Amino acid sequence: MNGGRDLVRRIMSRIDAWYYRKHQLRAVGPALHIGCSRYRGPDMEFADGTVLRDNEMIGMLHFNNASLSSLGEGSVQRAGFRFARLMRQSLRMLAESAQNDPELRDIRVYYGVTWLPDHGNVVGFVSKPLPATLRNRFIKAYLRLLMWTFAPKTKARQQVDVQPRAYWLTRGTLAENVGKLKL
Repeated sequence: MNGGRDLVRRIMSRIDAWYYRKHQLRAVGPALHIGCSRYRGPDMEFADGTVLRDNEMIGMLHFNNASLSSLGEGSVQRAGFRFARLMRQSLRMLAESAQNDPELRDIRVYYGVTWLPDHGNVVGFVSKPLPATLRNRFIKAYLRLLMWTFAPKTKARQQVDVQPRAYWLTRGTLAENVGKLKL
């Protein structure tokens, strides 16, 4: 048992809980939390024709960090498969919520930041590396701390070169591709 890592995990779990309350995030399946925020930036056009404009409401996606630590020990690949299954379940629930939940019904674009490399194309995620700004260096350090704290296997924590990436997903693309998510 690693006492130092366990202590940091307890502290980071409390920070997560505070963050979820502060930003009114709620669970969408076992791997994601969602909140709403205003987009600040230049217009963005996505492949499906969706145009995101400054000041438009977007869905903010956040990983459920506790779900990472609950993946259990085993090979890096096995933990990755378990996490992918949890993400597929969460994305199916997100697609369902986007249709039925009055708070999410008008959200046309979802956004998140993670350390995971470019992937998720089968669902329609568009991924771009974050530029090297002071803020993004802080995000990189924070993501590195999250990985060290919550990743289930030491080898997995050491293999990841943390490079923050922005992930974008339109409601239309999610709805179109959700059937491709095999559980």
